[in-house]
Order: sequence, then structure tokens, then C-alpha cells
Amino acid sequence: MTAKKTPNLILRAVEPEGRRALGDDDKRLIACEKPYPDAPRLTVFLTSNECRTKSDNARTTEVSLGDLIAQAATEDDAVIELIVEMDEWTKAISPYLAALRDRLNHPLIVHTGDGHRVGGSVDQQMVSLGFTRQMADEPIYLFDIETYKRTPDWLNARHWANPELWDKYRW
Repeated sequence: MTAKKTPNLILRAVEPEGRRALGDDDKRLIACEKPYPDAPRLTVFLTSNECRTKSDNARTTEVSLGDLIAQAATEDDAVIELIVEMDEWTKAISPYLAALRDRLNHPLIVHTGDGHRVGGSVDQQMVSLGFTRQMADEPIYLFDIETYKRTPDWLNARHWANPELWDKYRW
């Protein structure tokens, strides 16, 4: 019995000039622009060491997760685009997504690659991480802490302690 080896994941950041060159003919990047069309972007490709990708021809630099978070912290209103370029979705991707989601205060757009249907295992993993699918025909997911959860009507200063009931009930 042979165990399946977990691939080493590589984050490769794209320089702005390289993104412009890729964005003209890469439908994944065009689709990622739709939720925030005018925002500045940090585009990152997530690949494994075994797979050749479309981004190999672009000007990219390999970055660590910590470097990416530090770079995003210096950008004010940047949107982080993460393009997953892997033949097979692995469980090793979820910790990367969770780390980016938890440590960044920026919208995070993830393109999971072609062939992932609505309701499939990748869709379920992304939703369980708090991402929302943006389009039915494209596997694009968004996590924005500003729109993650709507504040309920009852959660306000007026209803917080409910002073009308202080003399009626003993707590």
C-alpha cells in the first residue's frame, strides 16, 4: 500500500506589470475583477512543485505566507486574489486559505480552478471556511470581513441590557 504524498505548495506573487499582461487573456483574472473592479490588487498563484502552470511565463516571485501577509498589511485598500493552479484539490490548501482569511483585513478572492461544480467537495470546503461563491458558472469565492455577517437588529445599545425588565424579573 502506497501512501499519497502531499504536494509542497508554492505561493508566487505576480508583479503589477505581469498581472496586466496576464489579465488581458486569462479568463480567471478577468473573472476575479468583477467583485471589486477598481480596487488595487495583490495577485498570487498557489501551485505545487509538480505542476506546470499558465503563470510560469509571467513575472512572478516566490513568497512565503508570512511575506504575503506583511505585503498585504502595507497596502491600504488592496484586494487579494488567489488563483489555485493545481490538477487536484488537496487538504493542504485549506490551512493556507484559513491563514489568509484570519490574518488579513482585506477582501480575499479565490479562483479554485476549472471543473469544480456547485455543491461539490471543493465548494463545500470553501463554504465551510466562510467564503461565498460569487458566480454559478465560475469557481470564484469571496471572503470580506465587512460583509461576512450582517448585524442583527436586536444587537444595539438600546436592547443590550433591556432596562425595562430590570424590576420585573430576577436574573
